[in-house]
This record gives sequence, structure tokens and C-alpha cells, in this order.
Amino acid sequence: MSDSDSPIPSPRRTALRWALLVPALVVPFILSFFYFVFFPGTAFGNAFYTAHKIFLVAWPLLAVPLVLREPMIDRSRPKRHLASMAPGIGFALLVVGLLFLLIHASPLGAIFAENEGKIAARIHDLGVAEHFILFALFLSLIHSAMEEFYWRWFAFGQAKRLMPKGAAHLVAAAGFASHHIVVLSQFFPLGWALALGACVGIGGAFWSWQADRYNSLLGPWLSHLIVDLGLMWLGWEALRGGAA
Repeated sequence: MSDSDSPIPSPRRTALRWALLVPALVVPFILSFFYFVFFPGTAFGNAFYTAHKIFLVAWPLLAVPLVLREPMIDRSRPKRHLASMAPGIGFALLVVGLLFLLIHASPLGAIFAENEGKIAARIHDLGVAEHFILFALFLSLIHSAMEEFYWRWFAFGQAKRLMPKGAAHLVAAAGFASHHIVVLSQFFPLGWALALGACVGIGGAFWSWQADRYNSLLGPWLSHLIVDLGLMWLGWEALRGGAA
């Protein structure tokens, strides 16, 4: 999707774009309540979890080529895939390093230890405890790609056509962080959940900046993948600790 040298959009097209963007920002947030707060560990709740993952792929594929009738690939600028990798990897290593530092050298570590059993229970609720390593690999490799496609390519890509680019980074990052805050609030006090959610938002803003600067999702995906692997390691530790 190119944002350069495009004609001034008509009010009708702008309204259509808003009508596609707003659900993209709020539906994952709403669904997270159903599968993680209201009905965790039930077939009904897990159906909302599955619906969330389907929505991440289906909504952009419905919105861009079928509703907006726009190309899926931005050919107006070169794609700098290789150049995008170094800053993404560097950012991810910094994030994972800070995360493990907080777990081992801040009050967050004690809160994490107190809630290991609750985290392990939620992993069991999702039905993935017996094959957690495969789940972790799926989440890190495939789900991170789905989220980059959804939040950076689609949500940010649409937002930057409706508002200044800086505001678009903030809007897409807030949408990305919102459902993570719901999940985090089930394991941490609200203050910590909001603080960690803000960190998720900062990560989302960095990845949308990266995707826009290099016109590539490769760097953001690799960065997201590494961060998710770090989080999955903590999930594995919680699963082992909760079973102890």
C-alpha cells in the first residue's frame, strides 16, 4: 500500500477506511475478554481465541483487496528487507535482556513467581501444556508474522492514510497493546499490567516505524519473533514451576 503521490481521498473513501480501521483496533481487545477473562478454560472461550487468530488474517484480506480494491504490495518504494534486520534484531535483544533483568532484579520477579501457578493454569486452559514447545514455536514463528501483517501492514498502513504518520504509529501501537493489557491484568496488579502494556505499545510503535522506514515486514517479524521466544521461555518456566 503506497502512501505517496496519491490523490486526495474522497470523503466516502475516507469514511470507508475508518470503518475498516476501527474494528481492526478494537475487535482483538474485545475478544480477549471472552477468551481470557469471562470464559477461560472453556470450549466457548477457546472458540473466541480461535476467532481472534482467524480475524487477524481474514480482516485485512477482506478489507484491502475486496473492499478497498487496493493492491496488497506497495511497489512505489524499494523493499529493504536485509537492511531492516539489524535494527530489529538489536531491538529484540535489548527488550529480552531488559525483561530478564526485571524478572531477576526487580519486584516484578516476585510477582511473576507468585503467579506462576496462575500462568501455568492458563496454559493448561488453552489445551497446549502437553505440547507447549510446539505451541511456543508456533506463537513465535507464525503468530508473530500474523500480528506483523495485521498490526503493522494493515492497522498502521491504514492509519497513516487517515492521520499524520506520528499519530498513526501511536494509534496502531495502542491497538496492539490493548489486548495484551487485558491478558497481563490477569497475572499482574493493574499498575504493572499497564506499565508492561505500555512497553508492548512501545515495541509496536518501533516495529511500525521499522516497517515504514524499510518498507519491509522482515525486520519487524524477526524482532517480534525473538521477543516472543523470550516470553515463551518465561511461560515454560512458569509451567515447570506451577507443576512443581
